[in-house]
Amino acid sequence: SVLSINMSDDSFLKRIYTDTEFNYSSVKMNQLNYSDIDKQNLILLNELDEVTNALATALKSFITDGGYVIVIPSEDISIASYNNFLLQSGMGFIAQIPAEKKITTINYSHPLYSNVFDKRVDNFQYPKVNSYYTFQSENTSKILQFEDGKSFLTTGKNLYVFASALNSKNSNFKNSPLIVPTLYNIAKRSLQIPNLYYTIGQENNFDVNVTLQQDEILSLEKADINLIPQQQYFNNKVSITSNETPNSAGIYAIKNKTETIQNISYNYSRLESNLIYQDISSLNNIIKNDTITQLFDTIKSDSKINELWKWFIIFALVLLLIEMLL
Repeated sequence: SVLSINMSDDSFLKRIYTDTEFNYSSVKMNQLNYSDIDKQNLILLNELDEVTNALATALKSFITDGGYVIVIPSEDISIASYNNFLLQSGMGFIAQIPAEKKITTINYSHPLYSNVFDKRVDNFQYPKVNSYYTFQSENTSKILQFEDGKSFLTTGKNLYVFASALNSKNSNFKNSPLIVPTLYNIAKRSLQIPNLYYTIGQENNFDVNVTLQQDEILSLEKADINLIPQQQYFNNKVSITSNETPNSAGIYAIKNKTETIQNISYNYSRLESNLIYQDISSLNNIIKNDTITQLFDTIKSDSKINELWKWFIIFALVLLLIEMLL
């Protein structure tokens, strides 16, 4: 569930957060119902000029309860109001710099870009901004950086902050291929939907979209097996971590008391089935063939050599017969 609080056009967000995967909703700042915040997994501040005290308080509580927030500042923000919210994560703004700057560095090792790139690209068409904000601290995790090493997108404690507005007047980042995996993967991380299956013996993490009452816990059940995994409860989800248990493969029901919420599958590791080929480079007196055709030619040639003994036997019998006749 994604909620965008807007003071700018959000059409690019609607194209990323489609109905097939997300419950996307948007609202103007002056029409925001604060009770809707706790129902979301991701809140996006889309170029607000000011973060009010009420909104800052609600967002701080939202992050503490496991929610994710993306901040896209406008070109004319109240820095003090933003810092009232951002400084808890060490990402407050200092000042706006009205200068063009290119975005040239991608943190390929960040989990946000896991399995996104086939290889590292150094000569891509760099997006740029016409103005940006500097951060009070550059010690947070940098995801994207400007050409001088300063942060364009930085993160800490479920909070992702852009250094500039993304509207077409100020930046062409919305036309860059980076925007889709960046915003898409932030949203996907806000609620880790279970995979098709998990492997026994490894640490597995996933979220269950459920609201629990006080003292309620989730359990994993299969036939006569009943387990209580390590879990952490947030406002509208439960994060489950499984390690040594379960130790039996199968489909487990995730239950709240007697109610089945969903199923989760565990399989044994398939690593023992991986084929490990012998290294023949260190072996002596071997013949190596690089193609199937060459292999069959070699076998055929060797077979002909081995078949000569039959002809010697035949000739010996013929000569014996001739000698007897003589």
